[in-house]
Amino acid sequence: MAFIQLKTYSEALHTKTSIQVILPTPLAGEKNGSFYDQNKKFPVLYLLHGTYGDEGDYMRFSRIESYAQEYYVAVVMMDTENGCYRNMPRSGPAYYTYVTEELPKMMQWMFPISDKREDNFICGLSMGGTGAFKLGFTRPDLYGAVACMSANFSGWQDKADSDDSVWSMAFRDHEQLAGTDEDMYHVIDTAVEKGVSLPELYVCIGRQDFLYDSNLAFEKHLQKLGVRHVYHEQPGIHNWDFWDDELRRILAWLPIQRRDAKNWF
Repeated sequence: MAFIQLKTYSEALHTKTSIQVILPTPLAGEKNGSFYDQNKKFPVLYLLHGTYGDEGDYMRFSRIESYAQEYYVAVVMMDTENGCYRNMPRSGPAYYTYVTEELPKMMQWMFPISDKREDNFICGLSMGGTGAFKLGFTRPDLYGAVACMSANFSGWQDKADSDDSVWSMAFRDHEQLAGTDEDMYHVIDTAVEKGVSLPELYVCIGRQDFLYDSNLAFEKHLQKLGVRHVYHEQPGIHNWDFWDDELRRILAWLPIQRRDAKNWF
């Protein structure tokens, strides 16, 4: 696998920003054959970090490089601070626009990454799990599959009501979020009402996670709506032991082929 660390300017963020990319390559000991001569476009998984995180979390705390290598999928990890994956008020960084529009174009221009909806996947943990659901189901035209690990489906209203929190920059003072794209029930209800083709959905939570009740209630709502999805729970808390295990399960669940030399050389 190739591991690339980027520093580049983002128009949506109004600043230089950091990105990490994993790309499939022949493994050590294998013959390159015609691998580098082909015009293969790889499926891509965009990974969203949680609160206090950055683009390096998955490489530092999980085995994502090994999983990507096993499935020959490109992986893109970006830094979005504690911005809840939304466009900041007062002309601040536009994280929603960055992840859904600017970043994919940038990655497709730089690397052999597919622009097909069925080859584009988004996944996140904690704040990033909520973000992955919001982005995936407000822009269902972009993603073939969405995976949410330990997401907060109860929404961000309590954070918007707080005068001083790590998420304060993401909201206007006491901004009302009910019925907006920050209301996950509104997001899925609207997506279903539009009758568009929805991404495949994977929702997972640890039974000892403080967000367990939020996930359980939302899963029941998905069932009520008849939304096709996979729900997985297992013993675990809000930490990397749980997320790393679920990443492995998510890669196996995604509609991509397991690495097989005869398919690539």
